[in-house]
Amino acid sequence: MSKDISRRHLLTTAATGAGLAIANAVVWQSMPASADPRPGVAAAGKPVDGPAIDRLVFGDAGSEAAHGLTSTLSDVVPGALSQSARVLNPTAQPGWWGGSLTFTVQVDPMATNYVTVKLWGGDHGDAADESHNWRLQLFVDGESVGWYDEGSIDNLDLLGIDPRSPERFFLHTLPLPAAKTSGRTSLQVEIRSMGRIWSYGQANNFFYDQTEPSRPIYGVYSHSTPYFVPASDDVFGAAPAAPARENTDDDAIAQVRSRVLAEQQRLVYGGGTQNMDAWGFNALAEGYAWKDSTAFQNPDALSAICEAIDGRYLAWKADATVLTASDQQWQGFGRVGLVLAYLWQDIQTELAKNVVPGTTRLVNPGFELGTDVPLGWYVQPWAANGRLSRDASTAHGGQASAKVVSNGAGIVVSPTDSVLVGPGTLTLSGWCRTDGSTASLTSAKLDVLFFDDANRLVGSDNNFFPGSRVDTWQQITGSVQVPTGATRYQLWMVAMNGATAWFDDLTVDAPEPIVASPVARRDAYRDMLVSSRDYWMQNSRFYTNQAQIAAIGIYQANRGLSLLSPGDAWSETRARRWIHESIGLKPFLGSELPDGTRTVPLGTDYAVVTPKGLTRELGYVGNYGEVTDWLVMMYESLTRGHGAVEAPEVREQILKIIKTRAYFRHFDVDAEGKRISRLETEIGWRNEVYPGIADYVQPTHWDSSPVMAAGAFGDTDLVGWTQEMFDDGQFGPQLQLLTTNLGTRVGLAATRTLARDLPDFRAAAASSARMPAGWSAPDYVFTDEVAGAIAVKNGQELFFASLYWRARAGVNGWGRVHLVTPSLQRSATVRERTDGELSATTFTVQDWVTWDYAINDATGGPSPIPAGGWSAPGDVVHQAFSGEVMQQAKLPAGVDPTFGSPTLGTEAALVGLAPFYQLEYGRYIVAMNTTLDQTFRLGTSQKGKARVLSAGPHGRQDLNSTVELQRPIKIGPRSTLVLYRL
Repeated sequence: MSKDISRRHLLTTAATGAGLAIANAVVWQSMPASADPRPGVAAAGKPVDGPAIDRLVFGDAGSEAAHGLTSTLSDVVPGALSQSARVLNPTAQPGWWGGSLTFTVQVDPMATNYVTVKLWGGDHGDAADESHNWRLQLFVDGESVGWYDEGSIDNLDLLGIDPRSPERFFLHTLPLPAAKTSGRTSLQVEIRSMGRIWSYGQANNFFYDQTEPSRPIYGVYSHSTPYFVPASDDVFGAAPAAPARENTDDDAIAQVRSRVLAEQQRLVYGGGTQNMDAWGFNALAEGYAWKDSTAFQNPDALSAICEAIDGRYLAWKADATVLTASDQQWQGFGRVGLVLAYLWQDIQTELAKNVVPGTTRLVNPGFELGTDVPLGWYVQPWAANGRLSRDASTAHGGQASAKVVSNGAGIVVSPTDSVLVGPGTLTLSGWCRTDGSTASLTSAKLDVLFFDDANRLVGSDNNFFPGSRVDTWQQITGSVQVPTGATRYQLWMVAMNGATAWFDDLTVDAPEPIVASPVARRDAYRDMLVSSRDYWMQNSRFYTNQAQIAAIGIYQANRGLSLLSPGDAWSETRARRWIHESIGLKPFLGSELPDGTRTVPLGTDYAVVTPKGLTRELGYVGNYGEVTDWLVMMYESLTRGHGAVEAPEVREQILKIIKTRAYFRHFDVDAEGKRISRLETEIGWRNEVYPGIADYVQPTHWDSSPVMAAGAFGDTDLVGWTQEMFDDGQFGPQLQLLTTNLGTRVGLAATRTLARDLPDFRAAAASSARMPAGWSAPDYVFTDEVAGAIAVKNGQELFFASLYWRARAGVNGWGRVHLVTPSLQRSATVRERTDGELSATTFTVQDWVTWDYAINDATGGPSPIPAGGWSAPGDVVHQAFSGEVMQQAKLPAGVDPTFGSPTLGTEAALVGLAPFYQLEYGRYIVAMNTTLDQTFRLGTSQKGKARVLSAGPHGRQDLNSTVELQRPIKIGPRSTLVLYRL
């Protein structure tokens, strides 16, 4: 990150007076600390935390006997680094639950107790099941410790498709309910294996059976401090070397190119335009400006785009949910406005036409497109008596023809789509030749068939034959009267009696279709854009990514109206306000009612992006926080195409958001032992996978590639960080999604990657900037008091924490941490101290085990899914934390973060954000003040000295200075103090 940004908040004033005031900490960077890189070891070599209370080694007969281990469906297996382990097997008839391990561990009767599991970081799941991960669940007294999915106390393990820390073990820690350990010195604990969960599923496809053995489980520890120091004989493995991958970029790019070129051909000439989705016609709009595409400056592409929009219009008129609940979600018909802006000067002829319910073009009539078979043509299944191929060695005109080979009976080849037709006379022409060996002149022919709107055959056997049976090209011509009731036709190529026939250069002149109530395209598209803009204006979203998608759609629709129907368009200022609200430049005021008033559900100062640049769902979110693809689309919705406008304030804010995300990365090695940057997900709120996906500036998603932002903005930092990805050899592997997912959504991302993003990135000036989280990079501290999250680089440690952690119904007193070193990763949910005045409203933890909340769809209605989520198969399981009571934060008058939902436990913003947090883990002490007008005091039982890692510009403390932990330290409004014990 550039020096003028990263160093402007440095403190240089020495501490004075009896107290230490800390305020408004943002980001500082210094040279790497000289601390011992080993976690849990102080500078003088003395442990800063004690050993575990108890340790059980699975597969070790003595250890298992000492802990009274009993097991079901479990095997002892040899594990990594010569360590023993156990796996839990599925039942003979696979079900949701698999095997189990039950054992006794020692606990502290007076303290919060924790259980930590030791697992091999090289294990990973099947990439084919990326959204369904194997899980292990912890139980005490037969009750679930936490929730199966997305809970504040989560699974004992969630196995991802990537290895979490190859060549080393890692530790994951969960707290035990105080009610279960109070007054007891030992506790019976159980680990059960379970199947997979698809978090977006319904009752019938949310839970999946366990069908294979669990990952090996190596050991568990009990301890009464969040962080413990393993025994000296405990094996964890060494830090891997982390070399760069061999570069495979050219091969990967070639595969993407092959996919994109074929898809562009199909979108123009493959038929089915009336069913093409918005990603498809958007991809064609990109292709229209890309010289390598079939769509480049091609009028047929413009026809296909408008036929696709016509199809969306007609589908919407038949079903209103095409706008309100479509595949485009909260963007509505925004892409219609976007492509109009991209193509405005060239699309006027098409806009002058009426809406049509299909295509009026015979696709690929010269058979120039396709590979093995002609694009847009196929063999009718009921007459598949032979084979169809595209023959590039024989052609009447152009470079290829359609070769139709009969195996004795008749073979019929037809277009994939019927073509619209009106009343009148249809004339046709084509060229045909045979191999000269057929028995009669009727063994090769063209046949025209007619269908009505219900796809019923109303006219057939209009056969046209070549003039002579010779192995030279003969023209076929003819005409036929369109039957009454016919609205579509197909032109068939037929070969019979063992003939081999070639067809080429087909032409059809068909009467224009008659539409009972014709609608001009301009009128239809105006209707779509006004309705989309106004509906989503009145039904806005509050999760950051959803608010941004809705804002993009609103702006795109209005931009299309500014061209198509200026009288219906808002002013640029009004339209851009939605953009500003969605990226935190203005407060988020909720939906806008028809009378122009805003609903203001979360107050007048709530922003969906924090002042420091993090998205909110409701705190820090990993995967769903990666919104760079939407931000690029947002910026280009303003600045590309006809009537583009400048938006420097939007660009600046977007770059701030992207660069803020860079602090939430960590470097490790991939499955092949090669250096890779990964997204921080272990402290994320929603639908996280462990480890996070490959991510430098941005990951490959359905809507993006890793070069999108660097290409779109050309910013020095983004270009340099993207170059680091290329240097690591990680660009090629990240293109896999663009070749394996053949949907049009990913196809659009693949198209713009080749057409614009990759060329623009390559054209940018070289940059020496490198990712902030690299092990050799300067130290930094990032704190965000609104999202309740921190990211710290401290020598050879990266420390991430969500102090505001999955607190959806009240202040829960739990924090989430992830400590990363080159040799060991530790993640944990830990007890933290909260302070400050809360409301009198409370929430009692319910006896739920799937989720600890109910879905908030921001409509004010009941949750669409039962509170607590779907019930898992099998016997009823109870919640070990059930009955605990949480107070809710004080909210301004009139604020209702449930949006009026009557469902118990509805996920709600703000109610779980405490005024003050104090979290301690290992040598880190974090004190965070989330308020605007209060001051709190750090209170720790720790003694000795600590190094100050963060302080605000108005504090009285040098960076990297030391403080006595027993001295009073005040934490000012909206500030965070991070200390590192010495």
